[in-house]
Amino acid sequence: MSLTQAQIDHYREKGFVIVEGALKDEDFHAVEHDYDVLINQKAQQLLDEGHIQSTHADKPFSHRLAAIANELSDEVYNDFKRITSTLDIMKARVKPMFEFFFNPHLLSAVESIVGPEITLSPIQHIRPYLPSRSDKQPMQVPWHQDQGVTKEEADISEILTVWIPLVDVDPNTGCLQVLPGVVPMGLLDHEPEGGTRIKPDLMPNIKAHECIMKRGDLLFISAYTPHRGQANQTDKVRWSMDLRFQKTGTPTGRPFWPEFVVQSKEDPSSVQDDFDQWCTRWVTDLKSAKGTRLHRV
Repeated sequence: MSLTQAQIDHYREKGFVIVEGALKDEDFHAVEHDYDVLINQKAQQLLDEGHIQSTHADKPFSHRLAAIANELSDEVYNDFKRITSTLDIMKARVKPMFEFFFNPHLLSAVESIVGPEITLSPIQHIRPYLPSRSDKQPMQVPWHQDQGVTKEEADISEILTVWIPLVDVDPNTGCLQVLPGVVPMGLLDHEPEGGTRIKPDLMPNIKAHECIMKRGDLLFISAYTPHRGQANQTDKVRWSMDLRFQKTGTPTGRPFWPEFVVQSKEDPSSVQDDFDQWCTRWVTDLKSAKGTRLHRV
């Protein structure tokens, strides 16, 4: 599913574009199945320890983790938030997630911006964005530019962020907000407070755009487009993927983590589609890079 010229123009001018209906419902099924297996393991442990009364196996994928979290005491909930970090892509390492990187509909859309030689950045996440609790939003992302969470080497690269919701999202669910048209300003100064954010006094005076999306839509964001998450005020988890793609051979900004060629029309044999190798490289690089500062600030 290539982008239309109008979509490409919108991305270039505004710094973002929503690609509607790029993926189908079944594109997510295998990923959800394997993640549900992991959630079931964690739920069973919590049940055995007496922290919950049910594993909530009858709940749909979109609601199960939220139902589990809702049963937890504040003390256990704080530990639970750390547990959910083990579900991230590079730590869970489930095969359907790896296979998702090569989805032809996804790559066809990405090619419209990046070109035919595509590398998947090591900055890749799957996020179980839990409902807010006591007016606090766990894992809330402040206003930032994705270029601000890379090392300086990536400033010569064009890195495309593809944000993919696994559920329908709107302001109640915590959909992303973006500031359109900021790309020409370049990289704004960031600070580490609040999870690496644009310095508040440098925030552009631009009305935020609410990225209301359906499951199957893709949100393309420039690395220089300010964006943030909002509070999830529902009873479901705002599951989403955050994948970044760039032209093969350009710096990723995370040189200590593995990058992977996911498409090459010049040299198809260069595509790195070996799942076991992907797992091994992540295990090795996460261990060797432990303690390394990930962001430039």
